[in-house]
Amino acid sequence: MRIILFLKYIRSNKHNIYSIITYSEELFIHMKWYSMYGGVILTLLILCGITMGVSASGMEFTLYIFGNANEDMNLDQQDIDLINDIAAGKTGATHLADANQDGKVDSADADQVKKIIDGTATEIWVQDAFEKPVKVKTPVNRLITLDRMIAENAQVIGVGDKIVGIDENTVNRDIILPEISKQKNLGSATEPDIEAIIALKPDLIVNNQYFDEDLMKKLQSAGVTPLAMIYHGDIQNSLGYSKVLGYLTGSPSTAMEYVDWMGGTLGSIHDKVAGLSEDEKTKVIYLYPRKNGALGSGGNDCPTIKTLQFLGANTMTQDTKDTTGKIMDTASYFEIDPEVVIAKNPEAIVMEDFDEALGYGFTDKAAAQAELERVKSRPGFDKIDAVKNGKVYLLDVNIVSHSNCLGALYMAKALYPDLLRDVDPYAIHQEYVTRFLKLPNLDVKKDGIFIYPEIS
Repeated sequence: MRIILFLKYIRSNKHNIYSIITYSEELFIHMKWYSMYGGVILTLLILCGITMGVSASGMEFTLYIFGNANEDMNLDQQDIDLINDIAAGKTGATHLADANQDGKVDSADADQVKKIIDGTATEIWVQDAFEKPVKVKTPVNRLITLDRMIAENAQVIGVGDKIVGIDENTVNRDIILPEISKQKNLGSATEPDIEAIIALKPDLIVNNQYFDEDLMKKLQSAGVTPLAMIYHGDIQNSLGYSKVLGYLTGSPSTAMEYVDWMGGTLGSIHDKVAGLSEDEKTKVIYLYPRKNGALGSGGNDCPTIKTLQFLGANTMTQDTKDTTGKIMDTASYFEIDPEVVIAKNPEAIVMEDFDEALGYGFTDKAAAQAELERVKSRPGFDKIDAVKNGKVYLLDVNIVSHSNCLGALYMAKALYPDLLRDVDPYAIHQEYVTRFLKLPNLDVKKDGIFIYPEIS
């Protein structure tokens, strides 16, 4: 029984090594095992406990709210306890422990965390996509989104009615965002109408991790609080920032409901592919269309590449060259030489469709087939195993780079149909649309094409 309690303690305090060691010493001394077996057992149990504690579901992200002292996925009593231990000098400070950003960790930070948890905090400090602290007055009731995914996510977590302004891309999302798409169109995300933004008197304006920093400075100078959040293409951090958005808008419980559901779904998929050997992993190349018929791809810093790796794929990013011959292993996005794709000979190709034939409202399979044939008929592509074996897939950009958790479901099933025979991306997508987007009349199998060829 004591061992079980010890493992539970490790899992709940995995970021507080001082506390784990102290607890373990007391446990083994009490049991009179420490002198003989303590060192070995302690090492094994700590390693086992920490491993189990990282993520029971395969999903791991950090909730980037200052006050989340143990830097896990939640804000709770464990953070308050750790802050009190730091304040008492029992352990060292962590990056997110200073909840009120006053330069020290003390009881005031514990009080701030309590206020955030009980919903009475009038301001919350969060870390943005550039790893900078941002103070947000809470609750946010007037929200501007300059990213279609964040707008969709706001609807998903139940705060879509707080949006008062959107970017031009979100305007076109009327099928799934019928009310949000009617809000004030502020133009492009890179050059929005700042005067119109000021006139809307927003509490907060948000964009993804590519929020232009010069634009952010202009907004700050105008008295508007901008926040860059990691959403684009990044399934784990997008779930983390979903919870952040929930706290900022005073709706953490509805955000948690969605994050727990989607995180658990993707985590279970990850667990099923986690044990694949390198030989068993599907060799896949990710592509997207660029200007003048060129092809784009990604290196290890590309969010979609990270998603594919999370899904157990071998993304073949090592020694990948762009069209100038430069090695792009660690790049984000770049133009890839088609000869490199041919030489790597992937077992599968995942190609994004940029609103040409796939997405909500697209139902013409002939158009999707024509686009697929253009990819497969490129010079030399007939030599690629993915083409020979019918493993070239088009995917809607809006569920890969934007509502990326949905894209992950379809990609996982396409890559590992047998291993994931019990996973139905269409059913999960339908639940997302019905339960979270609140669109009971939208049928994902009839009212859109999201992957082509379709998967069973």
